[in-house]
Amino acid sequence: MFCPQCGSSDTQLVEGLCKTCFLKEFYLLKLESEIIVTLCTSCHSQIQEGKWKELGLPEEEIIYQALEENIHVSPMVENVEIELEIIHRRGSLADCRVIAKGVVFGEEITQEYKTTVRLNKTVCPDCSKIASGYYESVIQLRADNRPLYQEEIALADEIIALNLNKLEKKNRMAYITQRTPMKEGMDYYIGSQKAAKKLINKLREQLGGLVKESPRLMGQDKSTGKGLYRTWISLRLPQFSIDDFIQYNDRLAQVKSLDSRKIIVRDLINQEKFSILWKDYANIKLIGHLEDIQKTTLTSKTPHSIQILHPTTFEPIDLEINPDYDKLSIGDEVDVLEIEGKIYIIL
Repeated sequence: MFCPQCGSSDTQLVEGLCKTCFLKEFYLLKLESEIIVTLCTSCHSQIQEGKWKELGLPEEEIIYQALEENIHVSPMVENVEIELEIIHRRGSLADCRVIAKGVVFGEEITQEYKTTVRLNKTVCPDCSKIASGYYESVIQLRADNRPLYQEEIALADEIIALNLNKLEKKNRMAYITQRTPMKEGMDYYIGSQKAAKKLINKLREQLGGLVKESPRLMGQDKSTGKGLYRTWISLRLPQFSIDDFIQYNDRLAQVKSLDSRKIIVRDLINQEKFSILWKDYANIKLIGHLEDIQKTTLTSKTPHSIQILHPTTFEPIDLEINPDYDKLSIGDEVDVLEIEGKIYIIL
């Protein structure tokens, strides 16, 4: 056997050529003369494997990354070393040099390659949506049979802002595009439906209330043919606030706290705390506010009863003693609430 190029017959052939002729035509790696990277001008996200991915890299790092991903080293090469260099930038074009070193059949080879990385700058779907004010969900903050208090609105604003800052680190669509005061309350337009549902949970943890979702078909996705929906999520706060007074079935109580699962109240008669689930909200009736409390004086105390004066008529009223009244002394000023003509001491 002899080499068809140089005629040598005293060496082993590699793919039909002697080693010397083979190495003359051998390439350490394959590299396209032009590499195109689709890049979002706003967030620097890139299309990789057909999907937009936000890597947060500056343009120079994106160019180097594109070079690395498009270099294909021959499996025959051992101890390969590759050096990358950006020679010149021209707008969205970057002229680059790749120097490769490696060992092939015991011979050390150094080769130089040149390519151009083209940054195809556009706007990714997320940035396009953000710029256009796109939203997937509307959080409607309302109150039952009353206007929202300014304190409730301020707290809701704070909760939404704080949690959006956390959510947007993993979900770029977790943003608020519009905050609209309404006669009935406040509307928050949220870019992501998933984010809106998480925000609702956070709001309920501190404000309580009842949630209702209303999805609405807004059109059709041209690329998938699926329906496009927006979801209105209503959070209706209770008609009462903390420290207000309620009647639950046949019990009178003062609201002490609330969260996403329950309302904690204190019985006005035995002073015991108990909880009411939100599913039983329809059985609650508002009977008084904190500002309805009046002050009076304890005038008498026995082992079985205490006597106070009516806060407006000053008539004496006898109340059955209970352990919570032990700390009260004659002459003490006490808080009382009148409900349907009956006086209750508020501790």
